Amino acid sequence: MINTQLHNQLIELEIQRKAQEAKKRVQEAKTQILKERLRQALYIVGFLFIILLLLILLLWLLPNKSINYPILNSAKSQQKNHNPIKRGNVQKKKEGKPFSGTEYVKENNYVYKRVYKDGVMVKEEKLAPTITESKEQNHEKIPQFSMPKKKDASN
Repeated sequence: MINTQLHNQLIELEIQRKAQEAKKRVQEAKTQILKERLRQALYIVGFLFIILLLLILLLWLLPNKSINYPILNSAKSQQKNHNPIKRGNVQKKKEGKPFSGTEYVKENNYVYKRVYKDGVMVKEEKLAPTITESKEQNHEKIPQFSMPKKKDASN
């Protein structure tokens, strides 16, 4: 009888030892998986960081005039907003030729139609508060963007 009890105790010890080894193997596998996930996360973060640096470098090397960067000095922004509009002679800056044609400008909550001939404003007409109202009331063909409207070369 003593041999069977001793035999059973040895079997129980062996089972406990195998259970502890299995727990160790499971823990090692979990740590390996966590290490692999951490490594993948670091690769992704590094890749995104490099992309961000390249984007910043690209914006720095190729500045785009259409992107409005915030102005830190409020005095400069106030000066830019309060510049008076010059109504004198309008000329093309690149070619130096005087502008002849029609220009639509929104100023003081109204749309104005300005007609120029050889760079000198011939006529200024006050239309309506909005572009759509000006189109409806006066049957004007105002371009979608406020670009100067040129007359034909024959005039």
